[in-house]
Amino acid sequence: MSRAVITGCGIVSALGLGTRAFWNALSEGRAAVGPIRHFDASKLPTRVAGEVPVLETNGTWLREALGGHLSEVAIEAWEQSGALRDRKIGFGWVAALEAWRQAGCGDDGQDTWLSMALGLEQAFLEDFGPLLRKEGGRPSIDWAAESGAPLPRVRFRSRIDLCAEGLTSMLRLGGPVIPHVSACAAGTLAVAHAASLIERGAATRVLCGASDSMVNPLGLGGMSRLGAPSPRAEPDACRPFDRRRDGLVIGEGAAMFVVESEERALARGALPLARILGWGSTQDAYRATAPLPDGAMAKRAMQQALKRAGLSARDIGYVNAHGTGTPLNDPAEARAIREVLGHVPVSSIKGAVGHLMAASGAVELAACLLPFQRDCLPGTAHHRERDPECDIDVIGERPREAHVDTVLSNSFGFGGQNATIILGRWS
Repeated sequence: MSRAVITGCGIVSALGLGTRAFWNALSEGRAAVGPIRHFDASKLPTRVAGEVPVLETNGTWLREALGGHLSEVAIEAWEQSGALRDRKIGFGWVAALEAWRQAGCGDDGQDTWLSMALGLEQAFLEDFGPLLRKEGGRPSIDWAAESGAPLPRVRFRSRIDLCAEGLTSMLRLGGPVIPHVSACAAGTLAVAHAASLIERGAATRVLCGASDSMVNPLGLGGMSRLGAPSPRAEPDACRPFDRRRDGLVIGEGAAMFVVESEERALARGALPLARILGWGSTQDAYRATAPLPDGAMAKRAMQQALKRAGLSARDIGYVNAHGTGTPLNDPAEARAIREVLGHVPVSSIKGAVGHLMAASGAVELAACLLPFQRDCLPGTAHHRERDPECDIDVIGERPREAHVDTVLSNSFGFGGQNATIILGRWS
């Protein structure tokens, strides 16, 4: 059985573009949630986000960010199609290129698979706005208003794998493409799937990770209707595991990884960033937008990951929690962590970068590389008041120095999807 290792990592987040900006900010305990700038959110109930510091993800930005890796013809075609309005497409490309370069990969992607989690948002409010009508006092969409559309009920939908399509072209990837759409656990599952392909010999190299952005009027409005975001439009809107927590804050961005067999990596002189040791996945089968209160299935996902890794609870040196800062998620997760792992340092980076939805697990896995890179455990931005309902060792706002060899990351999603992945220090 081949061992799966991570040899490249690329990140786009509210903390900036690139792994260096991301790890520097986490090492310094900085947070980047603030007022939304790339559109007018003043009339929305949610007006703050973990927004990537890019006002327009247009062709001009891509030319600079990709440095010629996507042809001028291709960039113009993507821009004319209108697809670049979807910020997660460009974020995914930029993160993937950084991971590809960091791993030392070149024009040899013919046998490389792509395992990628993508957000499911396929249209924007600006598409629907001109067609909104009121019938009997109730809003509706006049699907017949554009008579030239061949399939009126689906014409605004774009394919969810456009980011993946652009990546396969830009990096000339020749292997199968696998989109993951399991909500906020999807990013973790995309990486776990890559590791499983490596372990069983189905693939020798996989580009994997996630990209998402719901920082737009339709995305924010929908989440607000669910009551998930904090009602406070403040930089500390998300306060994971804090007694005062009152909801999440939405973020955006991408994290991509090159995962390959350890043999292949060492043979070509690549230096692994970490080993992928184990993973687990379960389903709450409870409610669409609420976790199982006793955390039983989250607990089982962690137990599965430990078993697959051949580790015991005392081997885990740090937990990067899903830690949404919502009233229901944090106590359930804290209960599961305490019962499985006992007293172990735990933090959540969602107070610093927001909840990146489908990309959250991937970006948080990138944060899990920080202990191996700098002997530093990320802090939990805006965690100031301990909650007895979250009786675990929560790292506060300042990062904690520590040398650990094994870290565990949790990701839980709407629909009851739970995923856990364990990384080990490579030496």
